[in-house]
Amino acid sequence: MTNSKYVPKRRFKEFVGDGEWEQNQLKELAEFSKGRGYSKSELQTDGQPIILYGRLYTKYETVISTVDTFTHIKENSVLSKGGEVLVPSSGESAEDIARASVVAEEGIIIGGDLNIIKLCKKIEPIFLSLAISNGKQKEEISKRAQGKSVVHVNNDDLKQVNVLFPSISEQIQIGKFFQTIDALISNHQHKLDKLKNLKKAYLTEMFPAEGERVPKRRFPGFEGEWEWKKLGELATIVRGASPRPIQDPKWFDSESEVGWLRISDVTEQNGRIYKLSQRLSSLGQEKTRVVSEPHLILSIAATVGKPVINYVRTGIHDGFLIFQEPKFEIEYMYYLLGMFRKNWAAYGQPGSQLNLNSDIVKEQRVAIPSQSEQVEISKFFKKLDQSITLQQQKLDKLNDLKKAYLNELFV
Repeated sequence: MTNSKYVPKRRFKEFVGDGEWEQNQLKELAEFSKGRGYSKSELQTDGQPIILYGRLYTKYETVISTVDTFTHIKENSVLSKGGEVLVPSSGESAEDIARASVVAEEGIIIGGDLNIIKLCKKIEPIFLSLAISNGKQKEEISKRAQGKSVVHVNNDDLKQVNVLFPSISEQIQIGKFFQTIDALISNHQHKLDKLKNLKKAYLTEMFPAEGERVPKRRFPGFEGEWEWKKLGELATIVRGASPRPIQDPKWFDSESEVGWLRISDVTEQNGRIYKLSQRLSSLGQEKTRVVSEPHLILSIAATVGKPVINYVRTGIHDGFLIFQEPKFEIEYMYYLLGMFRKNWAAYGQPGSQLNLNSDIVKEQRVAIPSQSEQVEISKFFKKLDQSITLQQQKLDKLNDLKKAYLNELFV
């Protein structure tokens, strides 16, 4: 640990006594060039591998080691020699544009809208890529970006960027360390994606398709046809209510035992409500619908068509429908309703934000098995959701760990 502004907070033990990092402008450390134009319409299923600038946004990696986009090579194309650092020259925001990736292999076409940095022997490409994408250099590049709806950064901007760097051996060690973390993150992301795709597949197979009465996949011991019924036949569906004007403090009381459920709570807690930050006063409770736990509700504004299970005593905002006196297992219906969300979004009534007409929901036909089969299905998907949540938490921890180390290992 040190207070020097040119020494990082954390250092690998073999470099602790190496002193301060060196500082130079990037123009003193590299040569600069640009890629040449190719459009997405020119991509092919085979041919020469190519990197377009969008790759740095849609599939960002510190090191691009494999390329899965191809084209037929044109005359005067720019081909990588390996070790180039790429920085997009246009983007949607100043923060987004400050990112860099290393091209690991030679012979890859570098498309237009990409700044190319070829470094001298004092700087390792992976180290610079990490610094530009995460360090103080990111802030500096963001400040230099110009434009509004589309922002731009060119090589003249990059040349002025100040770079702090240690010895080559320390740069290599830092690069290897973060590549190890990135590999772990990639592995956990792959596991998460696999679980999510598995859930999608099971949702498709364990509920009958429109017009069918038996699902493709079923638990042992269950047989017979499912029933198709309208949601309005399976529950009393009413709209929540909101005190107005909603900003008036008289509707709220931090000491109250009755919460206030808003659209933002659904977004933050991903559809299962266990806690609420806002609470209703007795006056506020008179202006809404107060429900006791648990209840199935459906968002009909903003996050249109999102099903929610509420587990706390709360007033329900008028942006929700409440399923009262349900003739179904609410956990089962929670998963089933999620499958209609894309369709319902298209029905959103135009305005400042989308709103789903409650009559459309009441008329929606759904497939219903026996209560015992509903329970088994909901238990299965809840367990799968728990696995997804656990995997997401592991991934979040790794990303947080990476951010912490980036903050401490760079000056």
